[in-house]
Amino acid sequence: MKTTLVLAALATLIAAPALAAGPTCVSNADWLIVEKPHKDDVGNSYIVRSKSASPQAACSTKAAKGDRVIGTNDDPFFLLKLAGNYLMIDAGTGPDRGLVIYDLRDGSEIFSGGYDDESFKADVAGASFWTETGAKATRKNCPNIAAIEKDYLTPTIEAKARFDFAKGAVTVSKDTRCRATQ
Repeated sequence: MKTTLVLAALATLIAAPALAAGPTCVSNADWLIVEKPHKDDVGNSYIVRSKSASPQAACSTKAAKGDRVIGTNDDPFFLLKLAGNYLMIDAGTGPDRGLVIYDLRDGSEIFSGGYDDESFKADVAGASFWTETGAKATRKNCPNIAAIEKDYLTPTIEAKARFDFAKGAVTVSKDTRCRATQ
């Protein structure tokens, strides 16, 4: 009897049409960002609409004249934050992540690099995060290098960074750390 009820419930779920979910959109005074999930790949692309060009900008995944698209089906992009004229995107599918910051006014990439997604913190003035420096890990700058390598991980030297929304620039500090990455 239980098996019959479970199978009947499962058949109903399979036969029921999926409810169409609307697109996910975020906006501020100047921009509307429409998240467009990839059909066969992980991640999203983003349609960028200027509210000054289209005061009644609609939350629709159909690209309109004047729209700009950030990302392709090959880009595993996930929205982190829209702040003023800047769009911050998390890129990647594994434990090691990338951060990409775009200036929406011209579509230019302001920053792109590996970062510790668990350290990303945004406030009203900017965003802080740890980013890869490219420096080679040594016993001097990474005291736990032996333990990291013993666990078949990669020691990565990172520096504290800050993206200032008012200046539109990333500043990398001299404060560094060593972190195990895959």
